Amino acid sequence: MLSKILDFFAKPIATIRNRSDSNVVVVHERNESIRSIQRSNNCDLIESNRIIMRSFRLRDHFLHTNKHHLLLHINPFQLANYQLKNNQSSSPLFSINSFQIVLFFLLPLLIIDPINVSATITPISLSTGGAISSSSLASKSYFHQSFASRPSPFAPDYRSECNIIFPISLSLLNEEDPSQLSPPAPSTPASIFAIDHETTALPSSFYFPQTTANELYMTGNGLDLLGQTYFPNQFTTPTYSNVNPLQQYLAAYGITKRSTYIPGGYICITYDDINRAFAQAKLESGLYSLPFENSQLSSDYPKPGHVAKVGEILVKTSKILAEMHGLNKEAIVYGLPRIDTTKTIINEICPAFLKPVKCEITPYRTLTGMCNNLEYPSWGSARSAMLRYMPPDYADGLSDPRTAKSGQPLPPPRVVSFMIHQDENDYDREVTYLVIAWGQMVDHDLTFASMPKDNNDHTVKCCKYPLQQRHQSCYPIQVPNDDPYYKFYPRKCMDFVRSTAGAKPNCPLGPRHQINVVSAFLDADIIYGRTLATSKRLRKFVGGKLRSTQTYRTIGLKDLLPYKTQNADNGCERTGHGSQSYCYDTGDDRSNVQIQLTVMHTVWLRHHNQIAEVLAEINPHWNDERIYQETRKIISAMIQHITYNEFLPIVVGRQAINKYGLNLAKYGYYHGYDSKINPGIRVEFQAAAFRFGHSIVPDTVDRYNKFHEKIDSVRLAATLRQPFSLNHPGVLDSFLFGLINQPAYKVDSTMANEITNHLFQKPGEQFGLDLAAINILRGREMGVPGYNFMREYCGLPKLNHFNDLYGLVENTTIRRYMQLYEDVDDIDFWSIGVAEQPLPGAMVGPTFACIIAEQFSQLRNGDRFWYENGNGLHKFSPEQLKEIRNVKLARILCEASDEMETIQIYPLLAAHPNSNPRVNCDDLPEMDLSSWRDSYLSYKK
Repeated sequence: MLSKILDFFAKPIATIRNRSDSNVVVVHERNESIRSIQRSNNCDLIESNRIIMRSFRLRDHFLHTNKHHLLLHINPFQLANYQLKNNQSSSPLFSINSFQIVLFFLLPLLIIDPINVSATITPISLSTGGAISSSSLASKSYFHQSFASRPSPFAPDYRSECNIIFPISLSLLNEEDPSQLSPPAPSTPASIFAIDHETTALPSSFYFPQTTANELYMTGNGLDLLGQTYFPNQFTTPTYSNVNPLQQYLAAYGITKRSTYIPGGYICITYDDINRAFAQAKLESGLYSLPFENSQLSSDYPKPGHVAKVGEILVKTSKILAEMHGLNKEAIVYGLPRIDTTKTIINEICPAFLKPVKCEITPYRTLTGMCNNLEYPSWGSARSAMLRYMPPDYADGLSDPRTAKSGQPLPPPRVVSFMIHQDENDYDREVTYLVIAWGQMVDHDLTFASMPKDNNDHTVKCCKYPLQQRHQSCYPIQVPNDDPYYKFYPRKCMDFVRSTAGAKPNCPLGPRHQINVVSAFLDADIIYGRTLATSKRLRKFVGGKLRSTQTYRTIGLKDLLPYKTQNADNGCERTGHGSQSYCYDTGDDRSNVQIQLTVMHTVWLRHHNQIAEVLAEINPHWNDERIYQETRKIISAMIQHITYNEFLPIVVGRQAINKYGLNLAKYGYYHGYDSKINPGIRVEFQAAAFRFGHSIVPDTVDRYNKFHEKIDSVRLAATLRQPFSLNHPGVLDSFLFGLINQPAYKVDSTMANEITNHLFQKPGEQFGLDLAAINILRGREMGVPGYNFMREYCGLPKLNHFNDLYGLVENTTIRRYMQLYEDVDDIDFWSIGVAEQPLPGAMVGPTFACIIAEQFSQLRNGDRFWYENGNGLHKFSPEQLKEIRNVKLARILCEASDEMETIQIYPLLAAHPNSNPRVNCDDLPEMDLSSWRDSYLSYKK
């Protein structure tokens, strides 16, 4: 038999005759040979001049490599035990040279007894090159769906089949989620070392212990072959080979190595395994039934808390499976999310908005952002999971907050705060406080990480309870005894709760995700709300206007925001201000967190009502709904234009604007929309990069008069969640003048004491929270990788030791990092991100500029309703688009003010007589709304 095989191998391939006793995988050298081969009953030929698996039923195929062999094992139920010896020069069956590959089929797939592993092995010798084919290979469409998206004809119960087996094909990476991108592959070639492959019978399944994983080699069409070996954690002393014939073979046939690989092991996870793990997770969580609201499909339901219950169960289920199968971090991150959970009972509890949804094409956005993308309706929508640029760095691979590279705890957040982020601030004389207010407004429009509530729907408190009575989400910040500030006060703990877990479309397993409560789109939802209930509460339902407080109309002053009389204490510190003191009601619960942010909300309320009034005048046949929606659409476009035209160039600089394609079109429509781009907010943006603004907040909030003269200063802590002074006539304008005159601090490692020692300090108390410590711990609990890994993502040189930081960060700051962290890889992204030397003409350094610019690029290119887009019912006419492009933030502030007469042309920048002079408000271009005049005049009077 062996001689026949070798003879066959030495001759040109002509025909493989029909065989009834095995399935055949054939590798051919040229397409001419392929065409000459007759199809057998068990071999469906796939033509190609490279080795390509057109489908990937890894529940049936296991690939192993050693120095001279490629073994293909068929069907986990028929897997025989083999011992592969390292550096073994020949197979136990026969030997081949470096340019030959031998594939072994282990048992016919049509075998009646699937547990019988003693049947005859049929070896087939093949030339190197060509295509792989087998009757067990499924169609290409199947290949792109899942590992086991349909029942096998060879097993009676599909739920007992292997849904996923490692290693995994790169081509199955979810296009929606770049978090599945893997780190660079090992650079040293390796051959397989001695391993005993054993099978252990489990109820209705087989379990294959994790052993090795192989780097993948890809062509443009899919999987080519498995190459060099990757060694999991349990194998610490691999034997390396200097020569890898398989590498030579791949190079000879032009099969290039990707810069990414999918690690994992030979593991079989069945649907039954998943169902049992899910049931156990529900039991351990005490959730015998999950919220029925998850089955609803509206802007009001499900609420983030309902989705969070599903998210927590998914994390717990993943943890149980990881323990059951001994999965390492790589398998958890890259393997579990590939399982098609729609074939399990998880599908029954997956929220309706995360399942396939039929969308209607409308000229206006939905409140939640649903159906912005008609192909992937939940992308970017409120309550959806945040995405990632890099794989999450959880201590356990699943959920536990990040630890040091060595596995030891990272330095306490409060210690990092008072060591690195001391109050040694310096003003940035080129930018105004308006950068802070605008940045915070935009941030609140884009991101809002969901936080858990207690049984009374209140914010979870941690420190006041004993350890055993604390909420499961409590991760309080410990205050050391020698704390330079708190040692004088009885404070040893700061409240901190981790964000709730979310779910992605179809509720896959894998590492913990975070919920974005708001839509990812820059859609002005901070003004209009994200739920129908909020929208109705804010609307006047007359003339398309929003509700307002009209207290001072009699003395000629413009309206204020409506008072927040429902849930009055939510986001509002009313203690000491009297029961009749109220914060303001807006589309976002955080609008009262900082008084200058409240001012910006007031500006846009006034501007909405001004535009609605004009639209009603020029289109008297429009009803309230039409006026409201058109005004909302215009306001959203204005905010988008100002953000990209005036704000982003100041923050990231022209270099990043050009690199990431953020320049706005000067005329015509923009055709950059791509339905394959997911605009969802990335965790690295939300938890780190876009928090750069925390570094530039001064200790005081200054008030100015209309002559741009300073009146007084107010402690920042006294204005947080306490906007009550705006209720007095003329005060709002003084804060508005402060926005365009008071300078901000520079972006650096220093932070104001008002937010590191007094954040949300209650009246009468001497201390509050620490925003720097909160940012650091938030990044860790969300699994944000260390700074060095984010540098690599952005294409910047990797740092090998702390000395590499010189020139990137202040020398004093570097020495402090060396005292705190074990390894340069451990440094928290936000902490050092604000400490980077800024790019020329930018406020932030290269890494933050990269993350911010890339996120805003995706927000633009992934938004079907982007104001420059020229396709669809929602597009503006060329005349309307021209008016929006003429919008200036300076003119909007003038129109929203009661007494502003002059303002610098670019109010985000400090006034300068030459580069940024003050001009009369009347000299600034005014938006002409006549292009919104509707020619249709048949209306009811």
